Amino acid sequence: MNVRELMTKNIISVRPDEHVSQALGKMERHKIHQLPVMSGENLYGIIELRKIVTQRIDASSAKVENFATNVPNIDVNANVESAAQLLLTSAMRAVPVTDAGKIVGIISETDIMKVAKQFIRGLDNSASQIAGAAECIDKRGNFGQVKKLFIEKNVSRVPITDGEKIEGVIGTLEMIKILTGRGTMEVRGGTQEKAAREKVGLEETPVTALMRPALVAGTNKKIGDIIDLLKTNEEVIVQDGGVKIITHKDILELFVQAPQKGVYVQITGMQDESIEFKARMDIAVTDFVKKMAKITPRIEYLAVHVDKMHKQGPKAKYSIRARFKSSTGFFISHSWGWKPIDVLQEVFSDMEKEVVHKSSKVKTDTKRRRMMRKGR
Repeated sequence: MNVRELMTKNIISVRPDEHVSQALGKMERHKIHQLPVMSGENLYGIIELRKIVTQRIDASSAKVENFATNVPNIDVNANVESAAQLLLTSAMRAVPVTDAGKIVGIISETDIMKVAKQFIRGLDNSASQIAGAAECIDKRGNFGQVKKLFIEKNVSRVPITDGEKIEGVIGTLEMIKILTGRGTMEVRGGTQEKAAREKVGLEETPVTALMRPALVAGTNKKIGDIIDLLKTNEEVIVQDGGVKIITHKDILELFVQAPQKGVYVQITGMQDESIEFKARMDIAVTDFVKKMAKITPRIEYLAVHVDKMHKQGPKAKYSIRARFKSSTGFFISHSWGWKPIDVLQEVFSDMEKEVVHKSSKVKTDTKRRRMMRKGR
């Protein structure tokens, strides 16, 4: 199957000289997170919602050309596996599709969900295996707290909670209300006889004024069930010993791994890094795999994604997430920091503790069952 068969041919785009508010209006109206920026028939770049939602800008006067960035594209005849790989390595939700250098469509994560079941294994495995811990905000929180999480934790979806109850979720599309000025609203309070009104600043806008309903799946859901839900939803929240979340990217990681046999190691997000940086990361990853091979049998894969979050002077903060699967189980670890190698070592250290703990438990349970059989 190739990209031509899955891509969206109706291209919603914006011009470089249009205002950001016009781009945001199109994103909100069509429920998309990025727009190709077209100068005539030529691709000028792409404008991403996640790159502008945390900035203080006047969307009514700022021009699209100031926020457009270069983006990789994929050939119309490329296979679906290549599209999934590109979406992972570029950290994009969608990329332009070209034919002889001309843009002819868009291929998105949602498009790939339509056929994902044909390419990945373990559809009957528990969805909890691929769910990552979510960064949450209490329902009494405000936009400023959500914005801070978006920046510091490199997330684009935040569940809103009331104790153990999921009240809703805020994603980048919900942030458009703030960027377009509709987030400045009146809050009412006081007695039933008389309501006191006061204007609140953007940062103090309550999360309950921005959130949308959350899709919460039961712990009995399988990976195949989640794929079906992600065809029409941005994320699925799972409550399994805490609030966890599954996104399209989680499925794409499985998708890319499907054709592989034996131990498969994948490192994404390093395309703009130096050769020395990549070499050091490769060494650390290889050492970890060798170490795990002595602890847990039959390693299937290790997937590591590196994301450069934001810069502070000459330094950049990194977010690194790893997924590891062996016969012992499925493990996820995530950490942030200014020194990427240290961050990676922290990710691997936390993951190793989980693997050792579960491996020890598996061995103990196996030994107990053998003793019970001998005693019969």
